[in-house]
Amino acid sequence: MFLNFVYNIHTMQLIRKLQSGLKNIPPFKKAVVAVSGGVDSIVLAYGLKALGYDVIIAHLNHKLRGAESDEDQKFVGDFAKRIGVQFVTKTADIPRNGNLEENARNIRYEFLEDARKKYKADFIAVAHHMDDQIETVLMHMARGAGLRGQVGMEYRNGNIIRPLLGIKRQEILDYAEEQKLEYRTDSSNGDLSYDRNFWRHMVIPYLKNNMPKLGERILKISATAKKQLESISKKADMWIGKNISENTFGCEAFSKLDDGLKSEILIRLIGPKDLYTSALNELIDFIKTGHSGRKMVVKNLTFIIEHGNVFVSGQQKKTELPKTRITVSGIKWGQWKIKSKSGKTLFVRQWKAGDRFIPSGMKGSKKLQDFFTDKKIPLHERGQIPVIVDENDAIISVGNLRFAQGAENSIQIINH
Repeated sequence: MFLNFVYNIHTMQLIRKLQSGLKNIPPFKKAVVAVSGGVDSIVLAYGLKALGYDVIIAHLNHKLRGAESDEDQKFVGDFAKRIGVQFVTKTADIPRNGNLEENARNIRYEFLEDARKKYKADFIAVAHHMDDQIETVLMHMARGAGLRGQVGMEYRNGNIIRPLLGIKRQEILDYAEEQKLEYRTDSSNGDLSYDRNFWRHMVIPYLKNNMPKLGERILKISATAKKQLESISKKADMWIGKNISENTFGCEAFSKLDDGLKSEILIRLIGPKDLYTSALNELIDFIKTGHSGRKMVVKNLTFIIEHGNVFVSGQQKKTELPKTRITVSGIKWGQWKIKSKSGKTLFVRQWKAGDRFIPSGMKGSKKLQDFFTDKKIPLHERGQIPVIVDENDAIISVGNLRFAQGAENSIQIINH
């Protein structure tokens, strides 16, 4: 079905900015678009369809607002049908224990990723825009976030893309009006018990009233932080490559670095998710003391100081997985489904110190530890990545990250 576009000033302006935003994302043809029914996601799906992308609209009914949630689900389905795109939906029960917003978000993104895999889409497109970015950076700064928090959201984060990130919400509303797009308004958006709603309706309007150029300043802070982070990230990678061997590095060499670089090195080792500045500062102070025999646990990594060195242990008993023979019918190993596609006897195990392999496309061998470092795999995640080996314990694949030379068609590996 074709779309009945009206090409006037607001429509042309948004389409032009949408095209500009897409330049920050690798080229793609198909995307699962997360559509709640609100104006932002409706405009995102409509705009991508207008530009010729293969769009699959996905909607998760959280069942948090009773009949209103069901009406949203029907509305989005009707919208998908009206513009002639595929529609996928699901109803979910969100656990009420813990953080309700976080629980809903996790279930939503799991649903979206399942849809991306099912329909073989390149990305999941979400409708965060410029105003969302300003809110996010401000909230992060208020919590004492470092450079990563000040950067805010990116146009692309793994399989997630945000094509509207450079577009103001008023521009989205103007576009919807010109195109005569109907949309839903979530009644919970006015609930001030949610942090983001409180910031959106109370804090930010107050700040903007007293600081007319607040948005511009916050976006400049974000852009500056991004450049600084890119520079520090390169330095962190270089330092790790030169100074960390067998999960060990020197206290003195580390303590000579500036705090920003120290934090980024530790983030490289631990992973950024749920890692706050206060925890990083505490760990930096712990390493600075250099007292032998002391240890500190951050997330599921243990940092141990021995004779002026820091040893990082990520192999907790609860994460140990046994060496297992792989069958043609397939086995489950951790979160992975693995099948043998050859007649050879193959096994799966965790990585170990000293592991080396010859990556496909390379002439020489590479230490698996260096490979993980290049791929920016945090230490605590490395033990959960399946290492496929033959009868002689020679590595033929590192998860689905890289096959060894000549082993490209010997195994099928899927991360569930």
